[in-house]
Amino acid sequence: MKGAVELLAGVQTSFKYIDFAEGMSDEELGHQLQAALTSSPTLIFTDLVGGTPYKEAAKLSLSRQDLAVVAGCNLASLLETIFSNYDSLSEYADTLVNVTKQSAQVLDLSLGESEEDPEDGEGI
Repeated sequence: MKGAVELLAGVQTSFKYIDFAEGMSDEELGHQLQAALTSSPTLIFTDLVGGTPYKEAAKLSLSRQDLAVVAGCNLASLLETIFSNYDSLSEYADTLVNVTKQSAQVLDLSLGESEEDPEDGEGI
């Protein structure tokens, strides 16, 4: 995710990335998350609800009112929300989720099967 964000939106100095690498323990991940936190309101973005990063972030959120945890969002939603300003952490978290819902789509091949446009047909 880091590489894609930086490629498309440049380096985000307010972002910190933590890779839950193979062989890393839950405890080690929790320590890395804790070390990344500052005194500022923080949003932790994880891949899967119920996965280890989500569970470790959820544990941290129990003791911090200024910490939001969002899971399951995609690159499109993250990119769309990067350059906006939000009045609150909860507004940012809600926007991420809503943009994700709007950006997820099923390919509809029937759209290309419509009748020929009258302007493209033979005229009089």
